[in-house]
Amino acid sequence: MSGFTILELIISIAIIALLSVGVGVELIAYQRTVALEAASKDIVSELRTAQNKALSGEDGTVPPDGAGDAWGIRFSNRTPSTYAKFYGSTFSWANVTATTTLPSSVAFTDPSLNTDKDIIFTKITGTTTPSSITLQTQDGSQSQTITVATSSISVQ
Repeated sequence: MSGFTILELIISIAIIALLSVGVGVELIAYQRTVALEAASKDIVSELRTAQNKALSGEDGTVPPDGAGDAWGIRFSNRTPSTYAKFYGSTFSWANVTATTTLPSSVAFTDPSLNTDKDIIFTKITGTTTPSSITLQTQDGSQSQTITVATSSISVQ
């Protein structure tokens, strides 16, 4: 007789199941890494957009009043974690032009839980007070820090 014994089939299925679990775990880790990197890139892009708007003296008021404005980003570590682009020298919900929610697999660790942090770029010079924002995967396995110096932005 030719064919496979039941023991050979069970061993083959067990090997395939173990390989599938390993691949699944790695896939989840990869998805978290991609979400963290994408969120970091999006935040850097928004920070640079706010800085450029401040540098150019873009007017945020509608209708424009011709005075130009400072621009900033408010990072809010609440449920859910969000960041909001706004105009003006201090944060006001009335001056928010866009709000973005972080992916559920990513969270802020700086600012700390239930706090906010504002990074505001002054009009015409585009400078700000040095600060940083830290993101991490929900499982805590990876993190990235976005550093905002007086006139530059970098990711580590």
